[in-house]
Amino acid sequence: MHSPSMTLRLELFVDDIAVSRDFYTRILNFSADNQHSAGYTPLRQGSVVLSLNRRSSLPGDHPIYVAAQERPGRGVEIVLEVGDVEARYTHVQSQNWPVTPLQRQPWGLLDFRLIDPDGYYLRVTSKAESM
Repeated sequence: MHSPSMTLRLELFVDDIAVSRDFYTRILNFSADNQHSAGYTPLRQGSVVLSLNRRSSLPGDHPIYVAAQERPGRGVEIVLEVGDVEARYTHVQSQNWPVTPLQRQPWGLLDFRLIDPDGYYLRVTSKAESM
C-alpha cells in the first residue's frame, strides 16, 4: 500500500544532549526546538528531524541499549542530502570538526563523512537526480 504522507524521524540516544545539540546546530546547521521532558530535543532542517534523547533513559534490556564497549548506531549510516555539498563541507571545515575529504563517489555523487560526538556515522552528500 502506497502512503505518500510517510516521513522519517530519527531519535538518537546520546550521552550529553547539550554537546550533541551544539554539534548538530553549529556543525550541521540544524535548528533546535524547545527541550521537552527529560531533555528530549527535536532538531530540524528542511524535512529532516533528528531528535536527541538521553542514553541513560534507556533500560539495560532495551533493544538499542549501548553497552560501554559498543559504538552507537553500529551498522547504520545517516545520509543527509544537501543542495550545496561544497558549501556544507567548507562550513564543517571552518568549525574544525574532523571530516573526510570531499570526494566524488563511483555512483556519481559528491560527499564527505563525519562522526558526531557519540559516534554516530554521517554522510553528507549531493542530491541524487532520481532514486
